[in-house]
Amino acid sequence: MSTPLRQVPEPPQADAVLPVTIGTVLWGLAFLVLLPFRSRLVESGDDWWLWVALVGFLLGVLGTWWVRRRRALYERAGRSAAGQS
Repeated sequence: MSTPLRQVPEPPQADAVLPVTIGTVLWGLAFLVLLPFRSRLVESGDDWWLWVALVGFLLGVLGTWWVRRRRALYERAGRSAAGQS
């Protein structure tokens, strides 16, 4: 006895620009907040916190560029598909 297969739903097309941008800003703020405490962090062996915040910010900049590009491509594809019908 086999069960009937259901159709796979389309994945949601979420606009990730806002959450990625907010995360990037928060990583940047974390870096700026930790920067004055760098000598203390080095003394305690926790200077990696500073570099994690910096890498988070830099990856967030890359992610922000990516999701904005993705959104523009989707908008362009939507316009061209609408123009053809």
